[in-house]
Amino acid sequence: MKLAVLGDPLRYTRSPELHRAGLEALGIECESRAIPTPAAELGARLTELAGAGYRGVNLTHPLKHAALEHLGRVSLPSRRALSVNTVGFDPELTWGDTTDGDGFIDLLRARGREPKAQRVVLLGAGGAARSLALALAAAGCTAIVASARRIDEVRERWRGITRAALVAWGSEAEAESLAASRVVVNATPLASEDGLVPPDALPREALIVDLVYGPELTPWVRRARAAGLEAYDGLGLLGFQARRSLALWTGREIPIAPLMAAVGWPR
Repeated sequence: MKLAVLGDPLRYTRSPELHRAGLEALGIECESRAIPTPAAELGARLTELAGAGYRGVNLTHPLKHAALEHLGRVSLPSRRALSVNTVGFDPELTWGDTTDGDGFIDLLRARGREPKAQRVVLLGAGGAARSLALALAAAGCTAIVASARRIDEVRERWRGITRAALVAWGSEAEAESLAASRVVVNATPLASEDGLVPPDALPREALIVDLVYGPELTPWVRRARAAGLEAYDGLGLLGFQARRSLALWTGREIPIAPLMAAVGWPR
């Protein structure tokens, strides 16, 4: 099975390793590549890969929203989140879905955090944050707050997401939500801790998740751990969402252990 991950820039990704590990666990040979792809070239790239016999691709920044206009069928979660992270090539059409939100629910449960019992603050209000908010609401989480740097620009896109509230970045409302939080997620592309809430200002029981990941733990995660908080970078979510992407492409249940072993998570 031929798979790929597309993004721009695509300096560092573990998706091909996850693809290979998941399919190997099913006894399926896998070829997976990381292919840098600017948003302006996405349509041509998808056509090229479909013609070359690829089964599907994962998408990362900045392609998750751009993909919507290039697909023959888009799942309801992707339409509501305005975000696609999984594309599949069927003979009849090219389809898109998102596994980010459900993958995040899997991550929470793997860390012993039932979504219904959490008060979640999402730092950021883009497609990744919307995917998480929709999945959290569906899982019964009743306290979801997204902090938006440009709140007026995203307000309409958040309309209709039940149980989710928007607050302005750095506002008093954000501070009040953070003080009561049980889970805090960096859902922005910010790789440094500059501009993010200081972890030592968060409740001791809070779980910190940084959706950014790289060869080493992000500075925000390192600082959170130094402050005594439970904290993880985005590598864990990458594994859980990849598992769900692989299930969409194969129609089979994928064991999570081989994927996490392949990338060394938790770390």
